[in-house]
Amino acid sequence: MGFFDDLPIPTGPRYRPHQWPYPWGPPEAEFPGIVPINTLQFERSKQAAIAIIGIAAYTAGFEIFVTHRIRPGAHGIARGDPTPDVPGALPAALRSFHLGLQFADGGKAISGRLYLGPGPDSEPTGPILRPVGGDIQFSRWWGWPLPPSGPLEFVCEWPKFGVAETRVGIDAQLILDAARRSVQLWPENDG
Repeated sequence: MGFFDDLPIPTGPRYRPHQWPYPWGPPEAEFPGIVPINTLQFERSKQAAIAIIGIAAYTAGFEIFVTHRIRPGAHGIARGDPTPDVPGALPAALRSFHLGLQFADGGKAISGRLYLGPGPDSEPTGPILRPVGGDIQFSRWWGWPLPPSGPLEFVCEWPKFGVAETRVGIDAQLILDAARRSVQLWPENDG
């Protein structure tokens, strides 16, 4: 069974917060601590390559910077063609791209899963991983909460371009240490 296969399909009420407040995205009143990592390259296919090129840590979560490279001419995708086939949606080529987190305590967060809960003011019941920006060559992801100590694995697959499920990992302590170096700009309740 693959990493992305054993999660339940959402069945309850669904919503997307209309803003990006904690825990849905990076805080606006904080500069992150930068996690000291080298490029974390996932297994590549003949058509595409994917790597994590940076991680920024905040007091409550972390941002993951991912680069995607598609070989010119692969499956008819023109280089630099960011045109979505649905207004406001990512390009069709990105729809089969999946990113996930495997925490040391067994918790999982997977891209593309909407939080199910009573409302936008409620804290999620488990880890979340959601996009906060990007295009066909670069994407940013928000992971919440901070991971527990121990190994943290990043899991990726991109079936449309022949990239099978692969994992890369780091010691989560790198993120926790960087989060302690983040800089609060203003008091949290200050307007």
